[in-house]
Amino acid sequence: MFIPVVKPIVRTILRIVSILIFILTIFAAYGGRFTPDFFTLPSILCLTAPYLAVATLIISILWFIGGKWITGGLGILSLVASWSALAAITPLGFSKSAENPANTFTLLTYNIVHGIDQQQEDAQEGNRSFEYVLHSGADIVCLQEVKDWDDPEEIPNFTRELRDSLRAVYPYWAGATGASDTKVLSKFPVREIRAGSLIDNRFDPYCYTFYKIDVKGHPLTLVNIHFKSYNLTDEERRVVTDVKNVETAKESVREMKGTIWSKMGEGFRKRKTDVENLRTALRKIDGPLIVCGDFNDVPESYSYRLLRDEGLKDAYAQTGFGPMITYNQHLFWFHIDQIFYRGGLRPLSVKKGKLKSSDHYPLTAEFEFNR
Repeated sequence: MFIPVVKPIVRTILRIVSILIFILTIFAAYGGRFTPDFFTLPSILCLTAPYLAVATLIISILWFIGGKWITGGLGILSLVASWSALAAITPLGFSKSAENPANTFTLLTYNIVHGIDQQQEDAQEGNRSFEYVLHSGADIVCLQEVKDWDDPEEIPNFTRELRDSLRAVYPYWAGATGASDTKVLSKFPVREIRAGSLIDNRFDPYCYTFYKIDVKGHPLTLVNIHFKSYNLTDEERRVVTDVKNVETAKESVREMKGTIWSKMGEGFRKRKTDVENLRTALRKIDGPLIVCGDFNDVPESYSYRLLRDEGLKDAYAQTGFGPMITYNQHLFWFHIDQIFYRGGLRPLSVKKGKLKSSDHYPLTAEFEFNR
């Protein structure tokens, strides 16, 4: 008698949990529609959107396999209802071939975390992050978290030989030492633009730097981004990895409700302000433009959408397939490094490197001038 009673109860519980996940998927997909000035939860849910979308798809398929078409159909309907946002979060694009290979160039964006090797912090020889840059084949390299090229205490094992090799490949270096932690290496002539002249000095110089580059006779404006992180301590970052049982899960929830929640809210609001200032600058820039770097925010977040509303397009959303992870530490596996473009450019591909010496993966994009 017990089994026939249990089965419907279990099935009902699973159906309720499934529907809750379907609803959360919709809210997460559209979390970036709510300003972080008043709401933090929607922005946090937006971080989880790709995982909830994948979970919804799998759960829906399992319900279909079990012959429960209505519940499975509700899951598919939730994905359809979320698709205008999910198209950027989990795109179904593909790489393209160049129409005129002579007009193509490649760009690498990489938060190099001062060249410190996260996997081999006591390494005595070599610098894997800068060696990756050296052998990347990219024409333009945008680096974040590099303050002083000449400070041996900042960049471990940045030998004279390695510097000379980089200079041989990239003769043009830009980014004022100490003024910000964003730098550019280029095979083409590059000069930095005074950001204050574009946004009336209402900006955080550590957030973005502006450059003009002559790429094969084509003028290109480049903005190298490093927006504010959540400033979580190592202990706070372990809020996910420390979950081993019910008690540790409760402790993590308590931590999340405390300083972690407030820090994340502060980060969302700061990035919103910085993007609003950046939009003011972009309105003064004509022609081909690339905005790339460490955004510390995901596709379809509020800040991301502000840039999209300024006419910029996401290169990965145009050429990539499925969700992408660009941060690799503490199980915070999110897509927080972005490459935007507009004006006379056609993205051909965006590829992620596998090196984990930094807590960010390197991203390489190929573009073609179409004018």
